[in-house]
This record gives sequence, structure tokens and C-alpha cells, in this order.
Amino acid sequence: MRARRLSLRLGLWVGLLALLQAIAVLAFSYIIIEREQGTQRRALLSEKLTHTRHMIGNFADDAALRDNAAQMTDVIAGHDELHLAIAPRGSSELSVGFSGESAESLLRLRRDVWESDGFLEWRMSGSGAPMLSLAGTVAIANADPYDIVVSMDRSEDALLLRNLLITALSSAPFALAVVIMSGLLIVKFGLEPLRRFQKAAAEVTANNLSTRIDPRGMPYELQDSCLAFNAMLERLDDSVKRLSDFSSDLAHEMRTPLATLLGRTQVALSRPRTAEELAEVLERNVEELQRLTRLVADMLFLAQADRAEAAIDLVAVDLAEEARTVADYLELLAQEREVTIEVSGSAYAMADRNQARRAMTNLLSNAVRLCSYGTTVTVQAANRDGWAFLEVSNEGPTIAPQHHERLFDRFYRVDDSRGRDAGGTGLGLAIVKAIMTLHGGGVDVSSGSGKTTFTLRVQATALP
Repeated sequence: MRARRLSLRLGLWVGLLALLQAIAVLAFSYIIIEREQGTQRRALLSEKLTHTRHMIGNFADDAALRDNAAQMTDVIAGHDELHLAIAPRGSSELSVGFSGESAESLLRLRRDVWESDGFLEWRMSGSGAPMLSLAGTVAIANADPYDIVVSMDRSEDALLLRNLLITALSSAPFALAVVIMSGLLIVKFGLEPLRRFQKAAAEVTANNLSTRIDPRGMPYELQDSCLAFNAMLERLDDSVKRLSDFSSDLAHEMRTPLATLLGRTQVALSRPRTAEELAEVLERNVEELQRLTRLVADMLFLAQADRAEAAIDLVAVDLAEEARTVADYLELLAQEREVTIEVSGSAYAMADRNQARRAMTNLLSNAVRLCSYGTTVTVQAANRDGWAFLEVSNEGPTIAPQHHERLFDRFYRVDDSRGRDAGGTGLGLAIVKAIMTLHGGGVDVSSGSGKTTFTLRVQATALP
């Protein structure tokens, strides 16, 4: 499906709105002009009717009126569109009036129903000219009352309104075209910031994530989008750097055991060996293969955790009780270093029992391996402010503050040689963080004065 141009759509909408506004203005102007014309014409007819009544009132009888008919026509002098008709009440014979319009207006008076204010709008029988008439009566001392009809031919008014419509309609297509073109130009310049977005996005590649857009040069409406775009690039840049570092670290981690396996096997095959010697080589190779297996398993778990695909079965657990179970499991390792593990307190939380034990095993095994000989590793559990906390503390070398944030990165080691000699994969703390994230919690570290403490935090629950 072909995409429609936004600028064209906006330009057409601007043109349509302008057209609707023009129609509304034209209709409003037409109504106002027509109404104003009607008001002025009715006022003029009322004035002429009043003047006519005043003049007729000065005549003694019908004969005097007829004798002064020419004088009566002076009332409408200078107004070719006005017509005057005067006749005795009920008579169709004009006492004053010389035009066809005057005669027909008198017939209309006798035949049609007039408005309550004495006005009547009608059209001439032959020409169809629009007419406006005002009727009234006047009494003479020695004669019957007279009917007076003052009429106006409104053909010029109708012509003016018709010309207004013709002019507006004939110029509308040109005006509409101008408005649409102007709208397109305005939209084109208005969309310039979006084109800058497009240009910036086109420059983004895996090798170039340094592009940023200065929000100060953007319209107010786009500043939030600009900040969001820059933040997205920051996250992408950080993710790509971490992925690159991770790939390098993974290759480094796998290179050492693979090189060991290859070298040891080549040495074993370099000359004839006894069965005992070959068995020893195979046993040592198994140790390296087991380390590689753990590394692959840990990587698979972290990949699943990153995609939130790792299944967790939440149940109510006592973190302190689980820590005691892990401490029993690590008892032999602790005895080798003459280390005592003490667990105290109680903290109930909704957690996956196996995953919780895995996180605790990683923390406690690190604490036992890295603490000073003959010291005590303490584990304290407590509930505070709706959270369940488990603190694992050991005495040993202080971890410098600059390492704290990166401790939970994959393959990061404060002391690289100690981690490798202990047989670790460099993923233990990364797994701890991933498990806590899956549970909606977190892990923190503090170190100072020869004591290091790792704190697990998950949502607390009531006693089961």
C-alpha cells in the first residue's frame, strides 16, 4: 500500500478549512447585506408614506387631490425605483399613480395578505422584478379614507447580491488554489524539524550511535520527542558497547579452557601413554568441560532472564530458612577456609524457591571464598517497609567504590586472577541481579573498613 504524504494531506486539510471558512464568511456577509438592505428600504418607504399622509391631509376633497396629483409625485422625485399609488378605500381607480407598478401594487393591496406592519414582498407579473410595498390609510375631511401604497423596485438590490455571489464563486477556485499552495509551503517549512529527525535517524548505525539532536533548536512540541530520541540512542549506545564487551569477554573466557583442553590433549598424544596417564588427562579435561558447561548454562539463563522468559514459581518462603539450607550445602567449603556462616532473623517473601537458593548460593560462595581465613560470614534477614531483605556480610578486602556499579556486569572481576583460580565463570553476581529483577526486586552492595555487604531485596509477604 502506497503511503500518503503528510504534507499533502495537511495542505489539503488547510485548503478545505479555508474553503469552509470562506463559505461561512460569504454566507454571513450575504445575509448581513440582504438584511441591511431590507432595513434601509423599509425605513425609506416608511418615511415616504408618512410624508404622503401629511400632504394628503392638507387637501379638502378628492377633487383637490386629483388636481394636485403632480405635486404628490414630488414625494418620490429622485427615486426612480419608487412608485406611489393613492385610491379611495375599496376602489381600484387610482387618484394618484401613473405606472404599472403603482396599479399592480393597488391590486396586491386588495388581493394579497400583507404583513402586520403593512409591508408586502412580491414580484411583478410580467418582468418578475422583486418589489417591496408599504400600505397605509389617510382620512380627508370631506371624503372617504384613502389607501396609500408606496412601492420600491428592488431589482438593483437583487442584482447587487447576485453579482456578489458570482464574484465570490468565480474567484473561489483561484483563492482555494492559492490557499492550498500556501498551506503546502507552510507545512513544508513546519515539517523541517521532522526532516532533521529523519536525517539523524538515517545516520544511526551499529558503528555510529553518537548522533544527537539539540532540543534547544526544536519547537516546543518536539522537544520531548527529541529528548526521548536522544535517550533511546544513549540506551542503544550503552547496549551495543555492553554487547561488544560481552562478546570479547565471552571469547576470552572460553579461549582459556579450550586452549587448556587442546594443549593438554596434544601433549597426551605426542607420545605413547599408559592407561593411568590417559585417565588422568581425561579427568582433568572433564573438569574444564564441566566449567564450560556451567558457563553455557549460565549464559542461557541470563539470555532467558533478559527476555523475561525464565519461568518462576512464586511461593511464600522464609529467606532465612533458605539461607540456612544453602549454608549447610556450603559447609565443606567453609571448613576448608575455617569460616563460620551465621544466619539470623526472618523475612517472608513471595519468591521462586530454587531461584532464591541459586542467588543465595552465589552470594554465600563468593563471601566464603573471598573472606579472610578464620572469620565469620553473617546472614541477616528482616522485613522493612513492605520489603524482605537478606544481607550477606563478610570480612575481607574492601571493594573500591568505582567497582560497585560494575560488580553485577557479566564477566567483571575486581581481581581477575582470584576469580579464575576459584573456578568461577564471572557470571555469579550477574545471575543474582537477573534473579532479583525477575522477582521485581534488586541487589545492592556496600563495602568499607574491611567489611563487604550484599543486600537482596524482594517484595515481602505475610506469614504463611
